[in-house]
Amino acid sequence: MGHPEFSFLPRQGFDNDTLRNAKIGIYAGKGASHSWLWFVDLFEKKGFVNLFFLDENLREQNCLEKLDVLIISGGDTFAVAEALGKQGARKISGFVENGGIYIGSCAGAYLPMKSSKEPLHLFNFVNVKITNLAKVLPESLRRNSKSFAAYGCDYIFHPVRETVKLRVPNHFYDSGLTEFHAPLYGGPGMTHDHPENILAYYDDFTGETSFLVSRQYAENTLLGKAAVVRVPYRQGCFYLFGPHLEHPGYQAANNFLTTVLLKELSEATGISGFQHHFSKNAERQREVLSGRAAAEIIRNMKRELSNSRIAASGLEFYPVKWVIGKKVYEPEKIRVFLEAMWKRVKSLEKGERLVGSPGVLSFLVENMASVTKEIRQIKNGIDQNLDTLEIAISVFERLQKLSINFFDVVFQSIREGQTERIGEA
Repeated sequence: MGHPEFSFLPRQGFDNDTLRNAKIGIYAGKGASHSWLWFVDLFEKKGFVNLFFLDENLREQNCLEKLDVLIISGGDTFAVAEALGKQGARKISGFVENGGIYIGSCAGAYLPMKSSKEPLHLFNFVNVKITNLAKVLPESLRRNSKSFAAYGCDYIFHPVRETVKLRVPNHFYDSGLTEFHAPLYGGPGMTHDHPENILAYYDDFTGETSFLVSRQYAENTLLGKAAVVRVPYRQGCFYLFGPHLEHPGYQAANNFLTTVLLKELSEATGISGFQHHFSKNAERQREVLSGRAAAEIIRNMKRELSNSRIAASGLEFYPVKWVIGKKVYEPEKIRVFLEAMWKRVKSLEKGERLVGSPGVLSFLVENMASVTKEIRQIKNGIDQNLDTLEIAISVFERLQKLSINFFDVVFQSIREGQTERIGEA
């Protein structure tokens, strides 16, 4: 890792099962959108279970030192940068310098690029420039809150949304993939002085591409520009993804992402996940429930999530949106979090134990009930023509904290089950 050129040829001696023991941290704190859930879906499907869920407090904790990979996905780049602050920037820099792998998708791709704008100037790690930056906004076909964002005296504009076609350069054809499709939801087009570090280019638009500017302007902005870039940084590296390669509806893009990650891990040295399987002592202090106690917690979570899902589905008939920071949130995004938890409650029922940090299991039930209450308050507010922004902010903040803790429980419980089976064997 850290070599000037990157080959898809794996280092000998590591099989994919070994590589999947790498520890992956997924940022889900302030500024993150729901797209981090796509990474969870992808990694879970591909057999990565050493997943850890981080919020902005990584700036105060030593959690990065125990990771091999850090993921920052879509959302509000300015909000993420502000939440992490100077300490968070130093943590990320130190993590990558010492051999860590940073993967930034969409907003996470913008974050480490060089910028003079506060607070982005704290994260000046990679010399990659964006092509969708303009002093004067191009004429828009559908001017809305998702078509551009102010960037000091300039604008970051989004020429297209939805599916685009990517091309893999000739020197990476040994990956078995020469082109694939992926969705673009505000990510950058990029230029980089070292073309050998560009893993994929924007190649063409598709029948599903939605144009926000003229096709000609969109072609000039994106086509032939970098969509996926790998930037070596001391012993580690930064990966910048313009499109969402982790989106669950794009299997070829998913395969490209995991192939790249596995190859990167195969080149790495000192990966903590290679050194041991998780054991009981590898986790922090925890609470373990089994039998009737675990069944009762799961039953209560199912009840509260069911209530929240019903309440949230009713909101989706209302033409309401909330601008939180620099991002637009619709009622549909509430249910994205709820559905992600709902489908995994059933998997918890199949296990013999629930494992979580002390107090987190009761926290989950209490906050699931609070989410239902606040969703109903939003509906009542809309019915009375009241401003519901503040309560919406509260709901999304609560959902972020709730889902972080919930997924911690899910994957700690999975690892506990694996450890038990290894011990029995």
